Amino acid sequence: MVLFIRLTNGGALLMTKEDTTNNTVRVAVVDDDENIHLCLRDILQPTRKFSFAGSFSSAAQALDKLPHLHPDLALMDVRLPDLNGIECTKRLKRSMPYLKVIIVTGTHETDWVSASHEAGAAAYLVKPFIEEQLLATLGFVSATPIHTKSDIPKDRNGAIRALEMGALVQLNPREREVLKNLADGLLYKEISDRLGISYAAVHKCQHSIYKKLQVSNRSEAVRAWFESGGC
Repeated sequence: MVLFIRLTNGGALLMTKEDTTNNTVRVAVVDDDENIHLCLRDILQPTRKFSFAGSFSSAAQALDKLPHLHPDLALMDVRLPDLNGIECTKRLKRSMPYLKVIIVTGTHETDWVSASHEAGAAAYLVKPFIEEQLLATLGFVSATPIHTKSDIPKDRNGAIRALEMGALVQLNPREREVLKNLADGLLYKEISDRLGISYAAVHKCQHSIYKKLQVSNRSEAVRAWFESGGC
């Protein structure tokens, strides 16, 4: 397959393909930073699982051109110059109900987590993220069945479950070790001894885990861990 990069007026970066027999997950990017477009393209293109479908610098561009590219998944920055990413997601999902969207943001906020879900987002990434976190989140979301509004549980825990699962892949290796030990029922001192880290470091990891998973206590964090299959 031969891929061509075509720059359009207004900063959109589109990919056209000569051969349409590609089975990779096609990913589009909506972000007002054009350096992000190029960086994500360079990360995705060498992989066998994902391909770069195109990128857009504004919500208006995405709403106008993205549906014609038929991507499988979109990385959507929450801050765009003309419309926020959550509202852009909501509008895209009206015409593309099976498009999977990952919201990209710089902060953890409970309100926008719920709003992202209501708009139809499947997961979120918090900046700054590393390549491994990006690819893990893309892999998780692409393998998760899409749900229509009628399929979505009404309770709050169910409503943000997909977002929590997406957040799990953002935990760094140390945080995952601590969460696994929390799930095993160990006390903080026992985790400290087992991992060879300070008691304060365990508490710091625990705080970061709760923040990333948008949970307020150990039982909610452990539930997220077990529902993910202990991944």
